[in-house]
Amino acid sequence: MDLRASAESGHNNELTMTEERKITSTPVMEFYRDKCVLITGGTGFIGRLLIEKLLRINVRQIILLSRPKKGKTTQQRCDDLFSSIVFMNLKKDCPTFIERVKLVDADLQHPSLGLSDESIEYIVNNAQIVLHAASDVRFDQALKKAIEVNVRGTRDLLRIAEKIVNLELFVYISTAYSNCPQGLIKEQFYTPPSEPEKMIQLVEAMDERFEEHMNKTVNDFIHPWPNTYVYTKALTEDVVRQYGELLPIAVVRPSIVIATNEEPIGGWTDNIYGLNGVIAGVALGIIRIMHVDDNNKADIIPADIVVNTVLAAGWQTYVERKGDRPLPEAKTNGELKGVAKPRTKIYNCVTGNDNPISYQKIYKYSIEVGKHCPPKKSLWIVCHNTTTNKYLYEFYKVIYHLLPALLIDTYLRVIRRTPRVMDLYRKVHKFATVIEYFANGRWTFENDNLKSLREKLSPDDQIMFQCNIQKIEWADYFWTYIHGLRKHIANEPLENLDEAIKRHKQMRIVHYFILAAYYSIWALLIFYLCKAVGMLVF
Repeated sequence: MDLRASAESGHNNELTMTEERKITSTPVMEFYRDKCVLITGGTGFIGRLLIEKLLRINVRQIILLSRPKKGKTTQQRCDDLFSSIVFMNLKKDCPTFIERVKLVDADLQHPSLGLSDESIEYIVNNAQIVLHAASDVRFDQALKKAIEVNVRGTRDLLRIAEKIVNLELFVYISTAYSNCPQGLIKEQFYTPPSEPEKMIQLVEAMDERFEEHMNKTVNDFIHPWPNTYVYTKALTEDVVRQYGELLPIAVVRPSIVIATNEEPIGGWTDNIYGLNGVIAGVALGIIRIMHVDDNNKADIIPADIVVNTVLAAGWQTYVERKGDRPLPEAKTNGELKGVAKPRTKIYNCVTGNDNPISYQKIYKYSIEVGKHCPPKKSLWIVCHNTTTNKYLYEFYKVIYHLLPALLIDTYLRVIRRTPRVMDLYRKVHKFATVIEYFANGRWTFENDNLKSLREKLSPDDQIMFQCNIQKIEWADYFWTYIHGLRKHIANEPLENLDEAIKRHKQMRIVHYFILAAYYSIWALLIFYLCKAVGMLVF
């Protein structure tokens, strides 16, 4: 196993492009070149990577749907988007790239995506490709909002796509866990948990009292789906299935999406969802116990592999369904007919079959790399433990998390500072509960369509749109990944690395001293207890 001997070799996370990206023309690149592409979710993790890649391969225009959020206007969010490190290489090569982006106010939570008549007309007359990456990814989102955004939003976008004059392609980005109650997940559509249109009508008719009741009973309502995110993704796939008989649609189902492998920069991420949050929490010394089976396969997929799969699958869909247009006779009373054998292809973008990795390996690689690049702002050193026993987990949670949090917060109160560690652990435990289902579940994903797609790519396209997970060396990837988390999530510069390593050495000494004192106290308590009950005789 090569974890690279020198830490310095991993510190160079500069914006460099590989020699392979000097390729200027491939079949997939030519398909997207000079096209007008509508993107939803463009300010999100996958969305901004899609935008960067599309601009890099010279699409004519990107129509970016966005909305005001967290006190920022749509334009301010767009400015923040393009100031991201993701676009640094593009700025060097093409300083005027922003001129090819048309910003359109939209909100998927609103009917017809909140688009004005003028915006819809522009989309209908100009867009050629639709990449639907937007969704509400919160696992604990209220069912009403999750359906409004994920299900109705997609339905309304498909209604607009149906009217697009020169539509060549529609790609829907779902999730590999949309049908997680199944143990074997094939590249096919499954029977939805409910009728999507009826669920849309239900939430549209909800008053506040009904919504409050639904929120209290939602887990029973969506069972056996574990959360509203995957439940609504399952509903949405059925909506896509219906329109897919009429429109050239592809569905890409990525598994657990993590930081980029290589492009546009290695190790980049902008969120602490899923595995990102676990690794960051362990590295910061916050998460010290988890309820997970170490031997389980973690079906993780780097974000740039997902982006390449989306674009490659889009090209293949165009090739296979070129010339398809909506057929009026396929409608009955304004509603699309369900079909037994959908024409839409699904691509499970997963790693478990071709390049599996266990949680045990993930922790091993992460901890090994973390020794060379510890975060300076960590709460404590890495002390990661796992158990498959739920009761032991609850016990260790008190010992490893809650008691230390209580002691630290008590100290903070004494020195008249705001206690915050207990609140932090409440969030950590809520997060752990959310991901527990996926960390301990076992699934088999078929990915024959994805394998077939890779074989159909030209040699140059296999380089430009690398979606072969077998080419990833996990040990090398985690070197890049952990350094990326330190830089992009912990926001720690390389300049403080020596200081961080020194601090961790000091904390390690204190850690072992505390352990010795802790176990000595327990030994004394047990000794005097045994003596008191007469179990020890001298």
